[in-house]
Amino acid sequence: MLVDKITEWLQKTGFPLEMEAADAFRQAGFDVRQSATYMDPQSEKGREIDVLAMDPDLIGVIDISFVIECKSSEKPWVVFTSDDALSHYNRLSAFGITSEAARRALSQGLHRGLPTLGPYLSRPTRGGFGFRQAMSGNSDPAYDASIGALKACLGLALDRDGDMSRLAFAFPVIVVDTPLFECTRKLDGELELTPVERSEFLFSTHIPSHVGCCIRVVTTAYLQRFAREAKALANAIREDLQAEERNILRGVI
Repeated sequence: MLVDKITEWLQKTGFPLEMEAADAFRQAGFDVRQSATYMDPQSEKGREIDVLAMDPDLIGVIDISFVIECKSSEKPWVVFTSDDALSHYNRLSAFGITSEAARRALSQGLHRGLPTLGPYLSRPTRGGFGFRQAMSGNSDPAYDASIGALKACLGLALDRDGDMSRLAFAFPVIVVDTPLFECTRKLDGELELTPVERSEFLFSTHIPSHVGCCIRVVTTAYLQRFAREAKALANAIREDLQAEERNILRGVI
């Protein structure tokens, strides 16, 4: 039957994974758009986002988004890690892509203390420094997903002419439906592969100025839990930046 053929075709595409990711974030309390678009800050052309999850905000000052790239494949994925991957890297830059006002608010908040958000900003030096699809030959779908998610985050967080100051935060996420591993080099020189359900890695590029942050990678097994964690992060941002939000509304910032 035609329906069976279409269903079989759909199962071989990335659409079911996108729908699953959208549903997980919707259940966690986000406003979700699938196949949303953004302005590529490099080419100034419209690009598509697989899933865009936005934390609901009636005021419009604190703008929190999770940009989700979905990669459906038959091959596993590997995050390369080391003990010093995040050593000496600015923790605000590693946190996510932000507007200038948001970065300033975080910087000032670190001096006075951010009781709820602080743990999210504190990072160990150990972490990921690379991401690849295993056994993928010369192609690099991991890079394509990473650059796409990062560009989308930058496009969403950039300050816009004529707008009031926005405390904008955008976090890149890659969702995969095949096994995920962390790879590290042991002291004896041997490589160690550890299966994980979530990981993250530092990724940066120039588009055209330098931009980078940690990108989260999540398997479908961890997806619903991660969406709830993302909502908790959004709540922490709103809780600790209430004073900055009020100041913007008063025209102080």
